[in-house]
Amino acid sequence: MIRRVTGAATGMALLAGLVACGGGNGTASEATTLTYWMFQDRTPQAGEVVEKLRTDFEKANNVTVKIVKIPKDDYNTKLGSAVAAGTVPDVGILDQPLVARYALDGTISEMPAGTVDEKAYYPGALNTNKVSGKIYGLPLDHTAVALFYNKKLVPTPPKTWDELKQTAAKVHQDDPKIAGMVVPKGDGYGGWMWPGFLAGAGGSLVDEKDKKILFDQQPGVDALQLWVDLLPSSPRAITDSDKAFENGLAGMMISGPWDVANIKEQFPDLEFGTAPLPYKTEPAGNIGGENAVVFSKGKNAELAWKWLTYLTNADNNTALAQALGGFPTNVAAAERDAATFGPDQAAFLEQLKVAHARPALPEWIQINDEIIAPAIESALSGKATSQQALTEAATKTRALLGWNG
Repeated sequence: MIRRVTGAATGMALLAGLVACGGGNGTASEATTLTYWMFQDRTPQAGEVVEKLRTDFEKANNVTVKIVKIPKDDYNTKLGSAVAAGTVPDVGILDQPLVARYALDGTISEMPAGTVDEKAYYPGALNTNKVSGKIYGLPLDHTAVALFYNKKLVPTPPKTWDELKQTAAKVHQDDPKIAGMVVPKGDGYGGWMWPGFLAGAGGSLVDEKDKKILFDQQPGVDALQLWVDLLPSSPRAITDSDKAFENGLAGMMISGPWDVANIKEQFPDLEFGTAPLPYKTEPAGNIGGENAVVFSKGKNAELAWKWLTYLTNADNNTALAQALGGFPTNVAAAERDAATFGPDQAAFLEQLKVAHARPALPEWIQINDEIIAPAIESALSGKATSQQALTEAATKTRALLGWNG
């Protein structure tokens, strides 16, 4: 859903540190071939990282790994066709929101118990593979959003919601032609970011076990009202202009690591920094990225899980994540290699420690785009209060899911 660009060059710097998964596969023969589907390489350097991972794994396990690279925009369509035809690969990348759908219809397999140590992964990243308490894949890379701030307008980034509102108000008061912040809109992108603020108020979107909608409770209302409260100091008449933050017309914005490289390249004179999202009661954030899963109708399931643990282990996960354009999901890899991402990416690494996975519901993308996003926009445009907008959205969500609680 959300893509980004982070230093491919740093991925190359880690090539020398890649190590093969130790030991051979006693059940594998020279004829064993594992088929792996992934997105097309972002850069030639990223392709070199993937190729070294593949060849090292093949040598260590006496197998062949056939990698099929598909353009990201075509991937889900081709995968859907393969699922319908029963011609799925052994293992492949899967967008986080699709895990629940494919798990519940039996397309992908539950990970065998004892395959990995769950504590080796960031909870938010691993939880994107959990459906009804069971794990159906492993997180290859992940990403999040953070606060971007103009250092000339905002010398010290705010840490709390109160500080955020105060800082935005001061920026606009000092110069009415400049907005305090680019407030997200009520669209699919804004709907993806908003749960990070809700979690920052101690709230949750849903209770999947008891089938209850929670995003219309007080934490959700407070999170949406924060955005509404920022609008007087952040007029859309200013922030709707092209690249308001990059052109110095806004003191702050919320975005992902992909904009770090974009701003440096296109707006080299802008002095900016990044910081974790301000919060009300506890640090929190959202999450995006890719998982990898083992298909039920594929072959060589044992080898497929071995391949996934190899890609996400402490030795290899940073290089792979950087090749994919994200951050490592393996805690040891991230902590060891944090410096390779550079200071401008540090805030995103902090966000990923406290990221919250989206609900493991097959309908969640529809709920995000068609119910929550319009509710956010309704409140931001003044058509409804934050409570009214979320109450209506919760009612629609219950009807869609068939939940009565």
